[in-house]
Formats: sequence, structure tokens, C-alpha cells
Amino acid sequence: MKRRDFLALAASTAILPTLGAASSVFAQSKPEQLALMTWGGLWGDGMAKYVDIPFAEKTSVKIVQDRGSSPVERITKLKISMDNQVFDLVQLHDGIVPLAEAQGVLEDLDPTSPNLPFLAAVPDRFKRKGWVAMIYSALGIVYNPDMVKIPPKSFADLWNEEYAGAIVLPEITHSIGPYMIPIGAMAAGKDAKDTEAGFEMLSKMNDLEPIWAKDTDSIMSALVNGEAAVGLLYKSQTYTVLKQGGKVEWVFPQEGAISYLSGTGIAKNTKNKALAEQYVNATLDPSTQGWVANVFNYGGTHPDTLKTLPVELQQRVQFSDEEVARIIDLDHEFISANRGEWTDRWNRVIAGG
Repeated sequence: MKRRDFLALAASTAILPTLGAASSVFAQSKPEQLALMTWGGLWGDGMAKYVDIPFAEKTSVKIVQDRGSSPVERITKLKISMDNQVFDLVQLHDGIVPLAEAQGVLEDLDPTSPNLPFLAAVPDRFKRKGWVAMIYSALGIVYNPDMVKIPPKSFADLWNEEYAGAIVLPEITHSIGPYMIPIGAMAAGKDAKDTEAGFEMLSKMNDLEPIWAKDTDSIMSALVNGEAAVGLLYKSQTYTVLKQGGKVEWVFPQEGAISYLSGTGIAKNTKNKALAEQYVNATLDPSTQGWVANVFNYGGTHPDTLKTLPVELQQRVQFSDEEVARIIDLDHEFISANRGEWTDRWNRVIAGG
């Protein structure tokens, strides 16, 4: 350390005891930035434009995105940083939240916090102890009517040999990759938690040589460029494919569509909890939450968001009462507990081992 730096440090240290209570305020001075782990691509860009930048303008605190990690890797990063947390916020889909909870990497969200005024109005089905969804949709089947002679009506129809080599599906590392096991079980007429039935159907699917996609952008690209004729996709993302020039129609499967939620949690042991709460609150603000409908056709989770949208968008993000009654909420704790075993077994099946 240079002498002048040492003298400056010594001088500042000498006066700290005289500051009394003010010293704690000094120690909690506003940071220059918060670190958010999220998805990249169109999603990360949308978060930056519609949430991060307005948040920075309001608080003078910049949001720095970490886009390089999968949801599971995000949880691992939070875990190894617990003793000196370098992250403040993390975005996860509902299927991975049980793993985050089991690892203890999320701060509990306090509904009484003055920094979270919008949280109380969000329906319970969209909230967990340390995480709250900002968007929702449902996973169903999408197909190109110009390429498919017999439109699929159920998950079971995905195993139609007509689709061999022309179906795009999420691989195991995708956020919803593990969903292929309960989907396979349901397609076989079994309970969604019948793992053996699910893997038997996975093996049969692999014989049809599907396109295994690592991310949703890859799924949509395969449908846009005609590489795939059939796939699994959220209702919301069907409109993105159409906007990009693809020709697709979305089907609510006879077995029921699978719910999808995505949202935000606060990193355990963050050094900036109050600001992190303010950021989570910004993701729930009904006056701005509608951006996800405008950009991605997702429904916003705050009840007041829907009325801020034009009628066309309301129709895109809503589901009928009959459909809502048939939306399936998978047992994510069960899936999370089996994720490691399923991943190993999946890789053996796909590799032909």
C-alpha cells in the first residue's frame, strides 16, 4: 500500500468512532450496481429495456446481467457464493424453484416489506416462499399446417411416425427438458409421475430422430425455417414464431396443457436486500408488466396488468375457464428431486446406451 493511501485510510478510520450511529448508514451506502442472473437472447434484452433501465433511472443503481448460466448453474453460483454473495437477484422458471429452495439460495420474500407493495396482490399460485412469477403461459403442441397432414390433438400424437425427423423437442438441459418424462407418461395413458413409462416413451421418441434443442430460441428457429413441422411450445411463443415469419398453429392437448411460470428471487445473503426487493417489485408493477405481453405474449401475474392491455393482447394471453380447469401443474418438487438421476438416464437413452 502506498504511504498516502495508508495515511488516508488511517485518517478515515480515526474519525469513524466519532460518527456513532451514522457509521452504520455509511456502511450501507448505495451500491453502483446489482447483479442479476437471467436468460440471454430476446428475454435478456427485454428485461434490460423494460425493467433494468427504468429501475436504474429511478434508483441510480445499474443492473448488470449475467446471461451465461443455465438455471441449474445459476443456483450453483448462488450456493458457492453464500459466504460472500456476489449476486443480488436471480430469475428462474417454476420447474427449477424447488431445487433453489432445497439448496437454500433464496431470501424469503416479505409481503409486509414497504419495498414490495405489489407482492400482496399477486395470486398465491404465482408465488413461492422466496420467488414470485412475473409471467405465465401454458405448454402445448405447435405444428405447421402446410407440413402436417394430420394435426396433432394430444401429447400422444407426437409419437406419430409421420413426424419422424421433423419434430423439435427440448433436451434435458433445457428449462423444460425434464417435462418430457411426465409428458411421455401421460402420452402412454399413465400417471405423470410414472417414471418408467416416461422413459420408455422417451426411447420410442428417440427412435423417431427428433431435433433436440438446447434452448427455446432454437425450437422457434427450427419452426420458422421449416426444419421442424411439429414441436412443444408455450402458447405465448407461438405468436413469436408467427412474427418471425413461421407458419404455425397451437394446440391445447387433450391430456391438458402444462403450466409455465417464470419469475424472480433474491439471492441469499445479498448485500443489497432493500434494493433487490425494489427490483422484484418493479417486475410486478402492473403499469409496466404488460411489456411481456407486447413482446412475448405472456400474461402478467399482477391482476391489474390485464386491463392495461389492448383487447387483442388480452385474447392472446388469456385462457378460457374450461382451459384453466385443464391446465396441469406438474409436481416440481418430485421432478427436482429426480433431476440428477433423470439427466444421467436421459443421456444414456439418447446416446443409445
